[in-house]
Amino acid sequence: MFIWAPTVVPPTIEAVLDGSDGGFWDRVGEWFRTTGITIGVILIVALVLTKVVSLVAKRQARKFSERQRLTTDPRTSTVGAHQQALMGALRWAINFSIVFMAIIWVLIELNLPSTAVVPLASVVGAGLGFGAQQIVGDVLSGMFILSERQFGVGDLVRVGPLMGVGWVEGHVEEMTLRVTKLRTFDGDLVTIANGELRQSVNASRDWARVLIKVPLGRDVDLDEVAARLDEVGAAMAIEPQWAPIVLEAPKVSGLDDLGADSVHMRVVGRTLPAQQWKVARELRRRIALALRAMDVKVRPSEEPNSLAADDD
Repeated sequence: MFIWAPTVVPPTIEAVLDGSDGGFWDRVGEWFRTTGITIGVILIVALVLTKVVSLVAKRQARKFSERQRLTTDPRTSTVGAHQQALMGALRWAINFSIVFMAIIWVLIELNLPSTAVVPLASVVGAGLGFGAQQIVGDVLSGMFILSERQFGVGDLVRVGPLMGVGWVEGHVEEMTLRVTKLRTFDGDLVTIANGELRQSVNASRDWARVLIKVPLGRDVDLDEVAARLDEVGAAMAIEPQWAPIVLEAPKVSGLDDLGADSVHMRVVGRTLPAQQWKVARELRRRIALALRAMDVKVRPSEEPNSLAADDD
């Protein structure tokens, strides 16, 4: 026995606004009970998915950060920084895909008439045409930065030159496929499009160098001073406080300059990335005490910061 049942077709936006199939408010209510509910579910699911992706990415980033903080191996630290950057880029890409698919699905559910879709598509296409070039360039630059492992989250970098700002230096706080966020030493958060990162200097990769120039008088016993400074560097490198971050004991590598009244003795060592300034400050203090005990005076230098570590 065949039983015929009528098929319920949800009203379109055009029918709701026209009101030709019945009362206006009846059609509005019916639209909300069918298409409206579907669109609401799509938007809610998309919002929940983006929140879940962001939550998972943040939890993984905290784990990477904790693991990076506890390790003393610079190679492991570099891998952790790259993983954090990759996680931020992946989060951005997944959330963008979710939002894009939700918008397309909503447009399909709205079942807009062609007379409304064509002008809307023309306006959206024109806007994307003007802005897509820069956005695509930023995304491609972000992909190259990640694939080449130029820097990662937590690295100390100097990027630029940026138009109107110049060089910017700070720690990488967050990185996506489109932008990189740096926290400067003044506490400012600088957001830079990846397409603007033409040059970058990474001070947190593999190892760093400590270089101190000691200006001395020409009448001092250079061999005796060099031997004493080597002892100072070797003693510092084996102390429990400094041994984990000093990879190579600072020692005298030779004379850097011969002036009319002074000579510059060069002291060089290696440390963990971004630790060279901390080691250099302590090493300068110990060198000053050692020279004072030897009754050796430091000559005035033509260079304003002759005892400063070379941070390059």
